[in-house]
Amino acid sequence: MRGSVPHLHVSSGFSARYGASHPRDLVARAAARGIETVALTDRDMVTGTVRFAKAAAAAGVKPLFGADLGIAPHAPQAQVRHRTPVRGGAHIAEASFRATFLARNAGGWARLCRMVSATHAEAFAAGTPPTAAWEMLAQYADEGLTVLLGPASEPLRALAAGRPHLAERLLAPWQQAVGSGLRLEIVCWGRSGTGPGSVRLAAHTLTLADHLGIPAVLTNAVRYADPVQHKVADVLDAARLLRPIDRRRLDCGERWLKDGPAMTDIAERVAAAAGTDRSRAVRLIADTTAVADVCEIDPVRDLELGVPHFPEPSVVGAGRGDAAAAAGARRPFTSHTASRNRAVSRVRRPLGSSPWAASGRSGRSSRRQPVAVTP
Repeated sequence: MRGSVPHLHVSSGFSARYGASHPRDLVARAAARGIETVALTDRDMVTGTVRFAKAAAAAGVKPLFGADLGIAPHAPQAQVRHRTPVRGGAHIAEASFRATFLARNAGGWARLCRMVSATHAEAFAAGTPPTAAWEMLAQYADEGLTVLLGPASEPLRALAAGRPHLAERLLAPWQQAVGSGLRLEIVCWGRSGTGPGSVRLAAHTLTLADHLGIPAVLTNAVRYADPVQHKVADVLDAARLLRPIDRRRLDCGERWLKDGPAMTDIAERVAAAAGTDRSRAVRLIADTTAVADVCEIDPVRDLELGVPHFPEPSVVGAGRGDAAAAAGARRPFTSHTASRNRAVSRVRRPLGSSPWAASGRSGRSSRRQPVAVTP
């Protein structure tokens, strides 16, 4: 039981003003600590995927791909008037609740990317933080995705508030929308009380999962690669929320990429707090590993890593008459293509055009200048 434990919830520096480590640093620490599987689940975006996949391939770490998304509340929420902080700064609106999505296959990854794009499109139009609506979850989250509901989710917020019956009711729509892909995320940073990261909430989450028959997984909700970086997380929180560093809400210093023995100790502590024996901790680790095992995305085969991608003709307004041009634009970028473009650049540079004018646009004019190039 003291072997590698996969990390299913990890944020990198591509989580704007939240994650404190670059994907390559997270992967490097994972390899050094014997962690065989790491999921990149940045907040509200997937922009770090390529760098993460390349670093994982070089280090021999299995990459999992996902995202941590803001979720619209299911229960009606009372309107709260936010006042300007006394110590200065401003109130920054963020999504009230969050959930973590992991892609199990290429189809799940495609659905997740569409959901992230749709979430940002709606948020931009409404001028609100990126928040996935329930209609969007019903459309995209039912196939090829595993969903982790952790301390920042609406059901577990109710559980932390001492309302387990409300938590059960709030889990029902998730079970309907996600089905067998639903998991309860247990996070324990050793904190007191019943808030996120507390031993008590982690134990209550495990008890609730067993009561409802929903598998539970263990994560550390990672924000940084090394424990010394927790102060960076405090600075990022202040920058994101536009307020001074609040010493009453400092990062706990436990949200780093912990190795297998450390995660196993956490599982045993949570199982003991829930009134169960060591076998429950073993099963918690096994369920966590099972989620990682079922996520099989090959960056080259499924994500076509290293292959140039162009928009579909319909996206850029190309009609049927442009099918041949669109097909030509999708031809692989080979060494012959590269040498040909370099030759074109050498011809055009003395004419006063920029090197990138080989694409057919002059540096002096916005009009398209056709370039005749023989193969």
